Amino acid sequence: MFCRVVLKEATRAFDREYTYAVPDHLAPCLASGSWVEIPFGSGNRLVQAFVVSVESESGTDFHVKPIQRLLSDRPVLRRDQLQLAGLMRQRYGCTYGDALRLMVPSAVAAVGDKLVRMAELPDPAEAARRLNDGEIDRIGHQRVIEMLLEYGAVPVPELMHACQVSRAVLKTLEKKDLITYFRQEVRRLGGEEDGFETVSDFEPNPGQREAIDRIHAALAEPGDDSRLAEFVLFGITGSGKTEVYLQTARQATQLGRGVIILVPEISLTPQMVGRIRSRFGSGAAVLHSRLTPAERYEQWQRILREEVSVVVGARSAIFAPLKNLGLIIIDEEQETTYKSETHPRYHARDIARLRCRETDAVLVLGSATPAIETFYRTTTGKATLLRLDQRIGDSQLPQTQIVDMRQELREGNRSVFSRPLNRALRRAFATKKQAMLFINRRGMAGFMLCRQCGHVIKCRTCSVSMTCHVRPATAVTREQLQLVCHYCGKITQPPSRCPICGSERIGRFGAGTQQVEKLFLEEYAPATAIRMDQDTTTGRQSHAQLLDQFARHEADVLIGTQMIAKGHDYPNVTVVGILSADLMLGMSDFRASERAFALITQAAGRAGRGEHAGEVFIQAYNTDDYAITAAAAQDYERFYQQEITFRKAMRYPPFGAIALVLVSGQNEKAVRDKMAQIHALLAARLSESLVAPAIELLEPGRAPLYQLRGRYRYRMIVKGKDNASLAQFLHSSLDRIDLAPLSLTIDIDPYSLL
Repeated sequence: MFCRVVLKEATRAFDREYTYAVPDHLAPCLASGSWVEIPFGSGNRLVQAFVVSVESESGTDFHVKPIQRLLSDRPVLRRDQLQLAGLMRQRYGCTYGDALRLMVPSAVAAVGDKLVRMAELPDPAEAARRLNDGEIDRIGHQRVIEMLLEYGAVPVPELMHACQVSRAVLKTLEKKDLITYFRQEVRRLGGEEDGFETVSDFEPNPGQREAIDRIHAALAEPGDDSRLAEFVLFGITGSGKTEVYLQTARQATQLGRGVIILVPEISLTPQMVGRIRSRFGSGAAVLHSRLTPAERYEQWQRILREEVSVVVGARSAIFAPLKNLGLIIIDEEQETTYKSETHPRYHARDIARLRCRETDAVLVLGSATPAIETFYRTTTGKATLLRLDQRIGDSQLPQTQIVDMRQELREGNRSVFSRPLNRALRRAFATKKQAMLFINRRGMAGFMLCRQCGHVIKCRTCSVSMTCHVRPATAVTREQLQLVCHYCGKITQPPSRCPICGSERIGRFGAGTQQVEKLFLEEYAPATAIRMDQDTTTGRQSHAQLLDQFARHEADVLIGTQMIAKGHDYPNVTVVGILSADLMLGMSDFRASERAFALITQAAGRAGRGEHAGEVFIQAYNTDDYAITAAAAQDYERFYQQEITFRKAMRYPPFGAIALVLVSGQNEKAVRDKMAQIHALLAARLSESLVAPAIELLEPGRAPLYQLRGRYRYRMIVKGKDNASLAQFLHSSLDRIDLAPLSLTIDIDPYSLL
């Protein structure tokens, strides 16, 4: 008996299938998808691999080495996942191992011996002193220390996810004797699937009933291999898309099919989990990055043991090993968080389409503001459009007003709160109602500028201005004003004089969430506020705790960034203020208007979801932009018509494919020369091949964000007919190019051109 395996860790040069013999004592347990350890290379070094097939003959005359041992008592991958890995290898230029590691999370292996690596502070008092004295000069380092001061010992994977840091950050702290590690036995926390009150399905309205029936028919009917069963559930905010998800998920499970439900933000997971568990109880599993290693291990094993039929989670849950997958639902499918920012740079929506084709499953994409490419598919017959045009019950869309902040300034109002918003907030608080204030910038101020010479304080290692933050006081640290780079995490103290001209006329400009919170508490006392942004949600349960507090009316207003703008349903919220709405339009990116429209529309949709009418105030200086005016009218199709015309003229998706080729390194000349070499190589290949009419190379140059973490960045934009042909051309052309010590990124269908 023999098997073919692929390596878990391999370079592109060694990334292929290898044949191994199966010892007799392993034969009864080994199958496709098994996780094994094999001797590899001339030195027979033991490495990990995955079995892709089991064969009766070796198919080779060479000596075949035997498998050393099994690493799991049951297969960790299903057949459709192995097929998916092959497709991802072609599409994203990654190795089998790169793809399969996404499907077998490290946490599944990390707790195999029931031990997990923990981090702690060897001397909490010394760590607190260094924080107070400003000796910690990176925001990631600060977050790690603050979290360990608050929680004591924390599992390393949880610490990395919660603080948004890499292992390199932890290694640096270890070298500075600020953290130490130890291993602790995993505590299996049972019973988290219990304690949810069972809720029956709600009676759907006519629009919901039609959508449910159409999706159910696709689930029940035999699949057509020539066409993907894809539905776009296009419903205004508050129209009851979640109920459609839940009822179609129940129908899929009754047919013996598995269901994956994706949500874009961790902050939305607690609400969605609660609703799903109220319908499916212990038949649902949760997968997202804030789970501890032990929790992730348990959830993954429950899926492999076929104890669950529904999986809910963020982007990585798309790889859940469900048996007989029948339905994938992607809520708020337009969100950028579904696109991976690390290699392989996959999009969960694309992976969902691949999995649905392989398993004959149904795909449902839900949104009030679908991605332009997604809505376009409904006009070409590649997807079926399902509409929900009315809000649930008697609630209506809120009344929306665009407030010209230029006029507010002319009439003497210099507050971040316009007069119409101010009046509405006071009316709401007087009647015990709540409000939400959305601003897509965190911190105290956007930047520091000298009024004398115009100098802006920038990060020394990134080509961006530094943001002013206030680090709040804790039991062991004091409040501190600091400048933070949101890209590399570098921290410096705000200067009292301009470093260029020496003027004292240097100050902070542009409000962020911290400043809005401070001004709100000053102007609306005794009203209370909860702030929700990346700085206040580092703890594993922070999202759920803050949202629960707001739901219990422990605060009058919820102030936050985009994590508060979508998916939340609070019937007592009657006022929404969208501050600095045009802040989102100044990005050097063809998707900037689309993202701005979606965020404003979603934020506005939080108001008036209960019995009482809602009011929305969109504050901007550029009040005539079509993204803002269409969002104010909650008119997606008006915005779509404007945007699709622009996309067609520029051959941007969906009328073509686009890729970003980026080279980075510490020597700017070397980066520039390598980018020029790559451009010449691709141009030469185009002149020699038949793909030239379908591929267009734009001139390379500095990236808009040309320096990041001390590395210079040059980019080239490549346009093509479709993603598949563009990926094949770029990966085959650049696969073997020598880049050391530089790095190369190829991003097909990027969500940002920065």
